[in-house]
Amino acid sequence: MEPKLRTDFLIPETDFLTGMGSVASTQGSYFEYNYSENGILADERAIESDWRMVGKDILSAITKFRRELSLNA
Repeated sequence: MEPKLRTDFLIPETDFLTGMGSVASTQGSYFEYNYSENGILADERAIESDWRMVGKDILSAITKFRRELSLNA
């Protein structure tokens, strides 16, 4: 099974209400970030996921091109 592809490893996962609640936060750090053991590991995971997304986009474009090509033949 392919791992879930993400491009937001270093960005907090929030919604609108969480963002609004952070305005009134007096406790300091309000968001929970995606942590890794170190910066190198975080970069590796992010770069790998980015390239997997690129590959997925290329495969999708090839599939769409082949489908359009067969319809026009």
